[in-house]
This record gives sequence, structure tokens and C-alpha cells, in this order.
Amino acid sequence: MVRLKYLNSLLMFKNLKIYKLYPSQIIGILFNIFPLIMLMPSGYITFYIAFFIIYSYTFIFIKKIKIKIFFIDYLIFIFFILSIISTIINQYNTTNYIILWKSIADIRFALLFLLIRNLFYYKIIRANIILIFSLVCAIFLSLDIFLQFFYGKDILGYPEINSRYSGVFGDEAIAGGYIQKFSILAILSCFFLKFSKLLNKKLFIVFVATILAIGILLTLDRIPFIIYFSSLFLLLILFKNNRKQIFLSILLIIFFFLVIYKNNDLVNRRYSPIYHVIKIAIIQTTDVSNNKQNVKLEVLSMDSGIEYFKIFNSAIYVFKNQFWLGSGTKSYLKSCVKLIKNNKNLLCAPHPHNIYLEILINQGIAGMIIFVTFLTLLFKKYYFDLTKMKMNNNKLLKISFMIILMTELWPLRSYGSIFQTVNGTLFWFLISISSSNLLTKKI
Repeated sequence: MVRLKYLNSLLMFKNLKIYKLYPSQIIGILFNIFPLIMLMPSGYITFYIAFFIIYSYTFIFIKKIKIKIFFIDYLIFIFFILSIISTIINQYNTTNYIILWKSIADIRFALLFLLIRNLFYYKIIRANIILIFSLVCAIFLSLDIFLQFFYGKDILGYPEINSRYSGVFGDEAIAGGYIQKFSILAILSCFFLKFSKLLNKKLFIVFVATILAIGILLTLDRIPFIIYFSSLFLLLILFKNNRKQIFLSILLIIFFFLVIYKNNDLVNRRYSPIYHVIKIAIIQTTDVSNNKQNVKLEVLSMDSGIEYFKIFNSAIYVFKNQFWLGSGTKSYLKSCVKLIKNNKNLLCAPHPHNIYLEILINQGIAGMIIFVTFLTLLFKKYYFDLTKMKMNNNKLLKISFMIILMTELWPLRSYGSIFQTVNGTLFWFLISISSSNLLTKKI
């Protein structure tokens, strides 16, 4: 009897078309589940990226698909090779082979970039399904944050850690950044979904935009909230046919922010000192000799976020010591600790918390020139494409990816290391799909 049930279940599985998936469809699935994978621990992300790269390149090799290489692809590979060279020059004699291998392993981001670019180019993957996954995952995490904020624990039983709400991320305070990074893709999916008569499309867009904003707000991550709010203003300017929904969303977000800010002490303490940042940043850049002013600066820094400006200042100081080629991968903390002996005003951290400063430290002026050239070519291509296109779904897609690039690359924002597993994977993935949208094969 047991064997009969087993055979019946086996026959039912056989009738499913899962086992009939073509390799190209598996690649599509692997690509589309990226937002879901990014909710998992870093070990799963590392395995996923390795499997996605190996499986997809194997498919390309077997199918004898010619890998199309553009100038921007060469720039990305040179960028990472320069990082390896800088690491060898500056850290090889330290016998720290782990850092060298991590620098070499960063090539996976270049391989991921080239892979996604070619998969889009040959239309093996498309952007429509990943938009839906972005919507579902971002909404899920936002609701999970609501649960944790109001009831003390999220869906997995994680409590808040140090007055920060991270939902399924546990003790990693990255939930706000996750929602912000996928927010534009989530909102964009609303324009491509088909709605029944019972669900109003315009109201759904307002609902999604507002829920995501509140989710980011409750994580107490200030920069992601500010970036997301700025993104909506860019959408308001560029999405001409949907300005009413976006404007209504902005009004609702302001309303909920004021209500929560007034009635919740955690949110109030987190956001009230922001106005000190500009004031203290100006003081930071001047020669302060008064001890009372120095004490005031230190006290305010922990509440206002001015510590990031101190880290930025320290990063510039470290960069000046290795101007042309930088000091290699993960060199900031080590270099900063050495230099702090001569300059007690430095504030050292595991990484500089800024994309451009991290590049300057890792690869110097040479790396920065390569990266800026890459970005210049991308934005130039976006400009010429968008000025020629009429407003349609394809133009909405290009505008959205351009906004993603603009918000991710905002020079003054604090940012996780783009050479680490979680932040690096997410950063280079978004850069990849934003670039791929510009270069597709006309079939």
C-alpha cells in the first residue's frame, strides 16, 4: 500500500513539467529569485552567485553562444584586476594571503556583470518577472518590520536589536537598505501588472509606495529613507503620466512620518538630530581649538550621524598616502590604525562607508578614473535613449533603472562595502541590470 502511494506520487510529479524545464528557463528562474536569495544569510548568497555563474556560463559554452563584449565590460574587468594588482603591491609582503584571495575572488562581480549583460543581450532573461519578485519580497519585509516594531518579534521570532528593526535579517541592520534598493523595481512592477476590476491600479501604486516608505522608516535607517523619498521625487518629475499617484504617495508618507515621529520616541530620537549634521560638518572642517567645542562635537556625533563625516575625513587622509593605485582590498582599517598614531582625530572603521572613498583607497586615482568613465558612458547612453523614446513601458523601465543608478551612486550617502558578499552582490547586480537595459540585441 505504501509502495502504491509512492508510485502514485511519483506519477503525479512526472505529470508536472518541472523536470522538463529547459536550461534557459532554469537560468531565468535563478535570475528572478535574486530578491528572495538576498533575504538569506551570506553563505546562501555566496553559493547562489557561484551556482548561477557556473551554470549560466556552462550553458553559454555548450550552446556556443558568442559572448558579446562592449567597452564597458572591459572597464569593469580592468577595475577589478587593478584591485588585485594594488593588493599584491601593498599587502603581499604581509603574508596575508587571505586578503589576496578575497581580492581575486572579487572577480566574481565582473563575471556576474558580463553574464547578466549577455543574458539580457540575447534575451535569455527579461526584467518582468524579477519586478514581481521585488514587489513581493519588499512588501513581505516591510510587513515583517511592522510586526517586529509593534509586537516585539518578527515572523521568525527575531526581536529588535539595539533599538534597530531588521526583520528576517536578525542582528544585521540592513533591512532599510534592502527595501530601498528594491523599492523602484517594486513600484515599477505595478505598471506592468494586470489588475482585476476589484483592484484599482492607481490606488495599488499609492499603497505600495506608502507601505515601503513606512517599512523603511520603522527600520530606523535614515539614509535609505531619505534616498527612497528622493527617488519618489525623481519619479514625480520623470513619470509624467503617473504624477497624481506619486504625489499622493509623497503626501501620505509625509503624513505618516509626522504622526510616527510625534508619537514614537525611537523614531523621534533617530531623526530629530539630523539638522545638526550640516552645522557640525562645517565645524568639522574648521580648525577647532576650543576644548568645549570639541566635547560638544563628540557628544552630538553619535546622535546625529556626524560620525560618518569623521570616517569620510579619515578615509581621505588614508587615500592620500597611496594616491595613484590605492592600497588594495580591505586595506582601509589596517592603514587607518597605522596612521592614527600620528593623527588622533582619525576615526577608523571596517570600511569607509562610501563607494567613491572605498574605490580611492582600494584602487586610487586610477580606479576612480575607470569607474567614473564607466558611469559617464552609462548616463550618456541613458540620456540619448530617453530623449529619442516616446513614453511607453520600455521608457518607464529605462527611467526606473536610471533612477536606481542615480540613487545608488549618490556621492554623499553612506554605503556598505561594494567588495563584500551581501552589499557587493546587491550593488553589482543592480549595476548589471541597469547597464543591460541599454544594450540588448534586436531580434
